[in-house]
Amino acid sequence: MDVKVVILAAGKGTRFKSEKPKVLHEVLGQPMISYVKRSAEWIKPQEIIIVVGHKKDDVISSINCEGCTFVEQKEQLGTGHALGVTIDRWKDFDGFLLILNGDTPLVKGETLKNAIEYLKALIRYQGANLNDFHGFRNENVGGVVLTAKVPNPYGYGRVIIDKDHKVVKIVEEKDATLEEKQINEVNSGIYIFYAPYIKDLIDKLENKNAQQEYYLTDIISLLKEKGKDVYALEIPDYREILGVNDRWQLAFVENILKMDFMQFWALNGSTIHNPESCWIEFDVVLSRDVEIFQNVMLKGNTEIGEGTVIEANCIIKNCKIGKNVRIYANSIIEDSVIEDNAEIGPFARIRNHAVIKSKAAIGNFVEVKKSVVGEGTNAKHLTYLGDAEIGKQVNIGAGTITCNYDGFKKYKTIIKDKAFIGSDTMLVAPITIGEEAITGSGSVITKDVPDKALAIERAPLKIIPNYAEKRKRKAETDEK
Repeated sequence: MDVKVVILAAGKGTRFKSEKPKVLHEVLGQPMISYVKRSAEWIKPQEIIIVVGHKKDDVISSINCEGCTFVEQKEQLGTGHALGVTIDRWKDFDGFLLILNGDTPLVKGETLKNAIEYLKALIRYQGANLNDFHGFRNENVGGVVLTAKVPNPYGYGRVIIDKDHKVVKIVEEKDATLEEKQINEVNSGIYIFYAPYIKDLIDKLENKNAQQEYYLTDIISLLKEKGKDVYALEIPDYREILGVNDRWQLAFVENILKMDFMQFWALNGSTIHNPESCWIEFDVVLSRDVEIFQNVMLKGNTEIGEGTVIEANCIIKNCKIGKNVRIYANSIIEDSVIEDNAEIGPFARIRNHAVIKSKAAIGNFVEVKKSVVGEGTNAKHLTYLGDAEIGKQVNIGAGTITCNYDGFKKYKTIIKDKAFIGSDTMLVAPITIGEEAITGSGSVITKDVPDKALAIERAPLKIIPNYAEKRKRKAETDEK
């Protein structure tokens, strides 16, 4: 069955009070329209046509949809007008148009697929090629409207149907009578129409309504006049049709999607403590036996390996975390890789494409930036490692700093296998510390240290006897 998808995404969204196009406001780290596009892709349409308007270039670049067709609606004159501007893409198309709104991110691909199957049943194919409509279809079927029964129908178009589930009409809120406003079966804004039936009806739409807009819903009355029936298909979960018209509705929809995602991961083998407090974005992937504690944020393209534990208040973004990693509380990891059996934190920060190798330990108040920390290496206290390449089984003492920046350029520090860096060592890059080399505590190391050598740089210790007493006497004399 040939289907083209039209996604309406031209509106500014004035109730958002934002210059950003409404469909680009994010839901769990993704523009809300991206969820609509993914759902549409489930039915494998011949083409996805996206109607753009306000800041169209931003919308096109943000969606990043290869193979999509973008059509501009220069004036926002209603949903009927929006479909009309796309007519050149389907006026000769002998198939069906699935019409979606770009601000309904909860609609599921499975729901759209079921609607297509329902339409097939209405058309009553009899073993024919599904792409051949001539002679094998019920010519009276003009399309399907997806509906839902909502607890509070205020603001939605009410759907009036007959006993055969045929749509009599759809009445918008501002045009509805008091009796019609009592109806709780509402229009989802999702339609499937047979393209040849509606191509000549677009120009017949009128704007004689409270909004003075061209309503797509009026297509149904026009089809009815031509003897074509449009059927209603009720969606069991009304939440799928929830539109996003302001920032509070955005938060409400985002929370629904967030809990749905966490339920999915929990049912697939992850433990999420206090899920209401956690944040897991769309592109995150969890393995079995992952355990996540309260107030954890997992963002971007992040993968968490089997058996990993993430303690409270951690933020992880665009990272690959291996198996059996322990991330202690209040740690932040961005754009980095943590390999199997490593330990991170508490209060650690790892960023800028750092790689922490297997069984390494990055401890409290340690920052690692754009560095590789070798297998089994420990840096457990109060340390900064920037632009460094650190080998295996190195011990980094508390207070160590790689001095990688001279005010103009960044330089590299190399620490080879089994080196021992004493506490409070300053390593002034570019510099190399050899295998099994040792630096004395409190040293400022400015030259390369050979393998197995000891490097100490300290000013001689000077002790002045009775200094405190002399200082006291001087202060008393000065007062006089």
